[in-house]
Amino acid sequence: MNEREPSIRIPVDLTNPGQFFACCGLLELAARLDDHSAACFRSSQFILRTSATSVLESFFKCEVDVDSRYGTTNSDEPEQDDGDDFDDAKRGRTFPMRLLEPFNLLLNWWTEKEAQEQKLKLWTAGQRVTDLLNGHYKKKKQRGKNGRPSKIVKVYTPSMREHFAKVVADYPDDWLRTPIPIDAPAAFSFDSRLSRNNALDLGHFTGGTLAFSPAVDVLSLVGLQRFRPDTIETWNRNRYCTWAQFLPVTVAPLAVLGRFPHLTDLCFEFPVKARDSQGRYKLFGHAQPVRRAHV
Repeated sequence: MNEREPSIRIPVDLTNPGQFFACCGLLELAARLDDHSAACFRSSQFILRTSATSVLESFFKCEVDVDSRYGTTNSDEPEQDDGDDFDDAKRGRTFPMRLLEPFNLLLNWWTEKEAQEQKLKLWTAGQRVTDLLNGHYKKKKQRGKNGRPSKIVKVYTPSMREHFAKVVADYPDDWLRTPIPIDAPAAFSFDSRLSRNNALDLGHFTGGTLAFSPAVDVLSLVGLQRFRPDTIETWNRNRYCTWAQFLPVTVAPLAVLGRFPHLTDLCFEFPVKARDSQGRYKLFGHAQPVRRAHV
């Protein structure tokens, strides 16, 4: 690839598995626009070499088609309605989605047996996977004037993708690592800083509002479609490896698994944690460096 082609450099914490797979998601999106795109990890940076200089701009504008025919089988618990949503046939917890032009990318990995066995689907209860990419309206009671009965009004809840777009606009040089407080949608917990609940990492906000990176949640959803960790021990040990040479999207998923020892740079293992004794509300734990898989 031409060394003079534009490169995107993104600071990344490689011990945060969500940030790592978010970078993989960005490579996936870039490759859909430029099939010569390639990427690597060097000195705590993700470097993407591509001629597609408006990857995120295209992603934020891209329309999403939701396949509402897919039910809620293989879910952790029955679908729960929070009681304040307008009927929306395109809003669901496990519905597959397709990014339309210019990406034409199907996202459905959470319905696949392999991903389910790896416990990679983190959302449960009232969370809907469609909220990551599409906003929705909710019901809200509004008190009437002069003692009149309250009325129901529509209130728009932005998608996680919209929060992501705002972070990119506000923090163009460090949008992946930047956490912000978000009330809704609830965090999908790919950002492993949530597992530590560390005020130094995330800041302290009143009312139980969590701060996390919306970029991590959205791009991890994209990245896990093709890029998966190697599950050594379910729940406790999920391994991923970085690479320092530029690789295309067709080869990089195997590098993640450490299948090319000569390309492997660093290896990490992370757990998938549950927040309660019933195994609900899962999240990615922080990763620890390990020896190379082939050593």
